Amino acid sequence: MKKILIIGGIIVVLFGVLIAVVQYQKSDLYGNQITPDNLQQSLDNSENKTIYFYSPECPHCQKATPIVVPLAEDLGVNLEKVNVLEYNEAFEQFGIEYTPTIVRYEDGKEVKRFVGASKEEDYRNFFEQNVLDDQ
Repeated sequence: MKKILIIGGIIVVLFGVLIAVVQYQKSDLYGNQITPDNLQQSLDNSENKTIYFYSPECPHCQKATPIVVPLAEDLGVNLEKVNVLEYNEAFEQFGIEYTPTIVRYEDGKEVKRFVGASKEEDYRNFFEQNVLDDQ
């Protein structure tokens, strides 16, 4: 009887962990993705874009993303994301040397970039000075 209770308890814990992992993966931090081809097409059409280049394996990105994404959402910034781990060609195609990097494009041309992990205040200043003034 004890074995059944122990096994049952383990199963319940495993299901709880599984549910927690699924909920974590559903978080919207990595939503609003754009492929390099779609980004290039938008830039060729002289569109304004704010792009977050990141790698899910980058420790600096893991620190920055939970700050940058909710902040951009709160400020009303349409922050599109390029996963450079998945799209490795984005490094060369868009001149990305390090992640995380936020790049502001206006009329299809790069006007400003923010490289590296930082404090929320620094990201806020970047968005306010380079994105919100031009929306």
